[in-house]
Amino acid sequence: MEGKMKLWDRIQRGMEAGFDAAISAVHTITEKGEEGIETIRLRREKARIETQIIRQLAELGNSVYEKISAERLDDIAEKLGIQDMVKEIAASDARMIDLDRRLKKELDKNGEKKS
Repeated sequence: MEGKMKLWDRIQRGMEAGFDAAISAVHTITEKGEEGIETIRLRREKARIETQIIRQLAELGNSVYEKISAERLDDIAEKLGIQDMVKEIAASDARMIDLDRRLKKELDKNGEKKS
């Protein structure tokens, strides 16, 4: 995987934007409600911790995926019951790389900036 951007690096920005939007939504909902200050504080803290756990699980999953893929640890993937999932992620990753390449080509052709 050297020389190309890793899957995690490509998806992390979008994931972070989604987390920020989710936390912002919780803040908006709690500000409009007529809940007590402690209830609002607890809801916001819960949303923050849930987001933190999701980030950590995503990072953990990415680390496991990268290790299994890089070292061809098919036996471990089989023992963990994740062999099919690893294959599906690899196929999706390859598809995303192809789509990124095609998108860049279209943008270059049309003189547009990549967002």
